[in-house]
Amino acid sequence: MSNFLVSSFSLSSAPRSAVFRIQDELRNAQKEVTTGRFADVGLTLGSRTNQTVSLRVERESAIRIQEANTLIGQRFDTMQTALESIAKTGENLLASLISNGPADAGISASVQQAKAGLQQFMGAINAASGSRFLFSGAATDQPALAFTKVGGGVASSYEDNSTAKKAVNDALTAAAPASAADLEAFLDGAFNDLFKVPEPSDGTGWDMWSKADPSPVVNRISDSETLDVSYPASDEAFRNIVKAYVMISDLGAKTMDEEQRQLLTSRAVETLSLGLSQLTEIRAEIGGKQSRLEITNETLGTRKNVLTMSISSFEDVDAYEASTRVTTLTNLLEASYALTARISRLSIMNYL
Repeated sequence: MSNFLVSSFSLSSAPRSAVFRIQDELRNAQKEVTTGRFADVGLTLGSRTNQTVSLRVERESAIRIQEANTLIGQRFDTMQTALESIAKTGENLLASLISNGPADAGISASVQQAKAGLQQFMGAINAASGSRFLFSGAATDQPALAFTKVGGGVASSYEDNSTAKKAVNDALTAAAPASAADLEAFLDGAFNDLFKVPEPSDGTGWDMWSKADPSPVVNRISDSETLDVSYPASDEAFRNIVKAYVMISDLGAKTMDEEQRQLLTSRAVETLSLGLSQLTEIRAEIGGKQSRLEITNETLGTRKNVLTMSISSFEDVDAYEASTRVTTLTNLLEASYALTARISRLSIMNYL
């Protein structure tokens, strides 16, 4: 016959151990009710954990690309707003040039309108999204248009004693067109050269207006797609619009004879019309990219949802079962507390 020694300590310790175990299980069950996921996914799934890790990595990639695409979409929206304002201002001047003609009163009004249009253009083309300038090409840290003062330093605008304005004045003085034929030769030659992009860059021509980098700025919008989001100020559309403004505002239209004014007005209308047409092409191209971006984001959203469902099929718990388990464990814990309290009051001394 075997003898078993039973002490008050062993009797009271056993329920306490059970309480600790139940408390641990209850914490896990409550966590599952709150999160909807297994308390310890790795422990529950075992070797299948790698599958959920891969699914989560793929979903995070889709989310990051979607967030980046949202920023690209905002960039395009701001660009479209700026381009729309440039187009409206240009169209207004074009209408005025056609309706006013080369008469004294008409040309005076056109000169003032061209000066204002040039100022508006410079403000719009220097549009930024956050700290990044939108029309500077790859050089997003600097304005699309920026001027240097004659003698050095930064000019606040074209009119602020800039090297660009001086170059126009110097070219006009050197040509001194005395007739319509002379003016036409000047417009096709020295004046036109002022709006060309020098290759390589040498500080002449359009370099006096802009330091925009024409290199493509390519963003990945999905695992297999990329998008060039760059439209630098060196684009021909912008240069033609500026050229038309300067043609009217800075070539002394008020002092020209009627034949020269007629030629100047005609060439300004031609140049501005071309620039606005090219601008429309840019806006349409950006619109196409906006549509493409929207479709890609919808696809990414669908993919993200599918991945989320796949992850849930592995990691999610049955809400009803988890809730029932919490209730059961809570009742069991309360019973354990009561039993522990009763046992703690027992003493062998009571039976001696």
